[in-house]
Amino acid sequence: MATILIDYENVFASNGLKGVDALKEDDKLIIFYSNSCGKIRKDYLQSIEISGCDFRIVKLKNPAKNALDFYIAAECGALSARGETQMAIISNDKGFQAVLDYFRINPAMSEVCLIKAGNIESALVALSSSEDADRRIRLRERSTMLDLAAEHARIEERNEIRNRLREALLGTEYGNRASEIIDFVTARKNVGRKSLYTDSLHSFGKIDGTAIYRIVKQII
Repeated sequence: MATILIDYENVFASNGLKGVDALKEDDKLIIFYSNSCGKIRKDYLQSIEISGCDFRIVKLKNPAKNALDFYIAAECGALSARGETQMAIISNDKGFQAVLDYFRINPAMSEVCLIKAGNIESALVALSSSEDADRRIRLRERSTMLDLAAEHARIEERNEIRNRLREALLGTEYGNRASEIIDFVTARKNVGRKSLYTDSLHSFGKIDGTAIYRIVKQII
């Protein structure tokens, strides 16, 4: 479980909500914003809604220098008093280091883990406990750097197989099911022919499955 406090005025233009799709129902998300940053991308909001997390927004009442920072610092104190122990401030403002330092030197805050990160994804990776190891692994995997040339070759191979399947199915009684069959084959690209045959029978029935397999096996 993680509590994420967003300095939206600071990060709304720098992809600070990256990783919002990894939030879970037992997480908390609080966005601190002002009139200068009152918009949010539709896909981010949809991810928040789908996650089911405890979502709140806090709007700045009186514009002033560093005002939102003080809001966030005060909220960190209130949350820790209510027993929150895994918190992250999403901001690129170096001034929050003072808040982190205070939590670290205060014996009363010894059980609280408060960090600062540039986006939600980085925060969740850092905060994920052993209970959230699966989330940490997923987030790290999706940020893995891949070899561009190798991935391009893989995509080209996949597209070539799709094109050849469409051509092979064209004019057959299965031509109108080309997309379905291509998805079936793509999902089983690395299985052996015996498994492909068995899966074909299971997915399309004995007669159609056998006919489709005979077409497919000539392509892959």
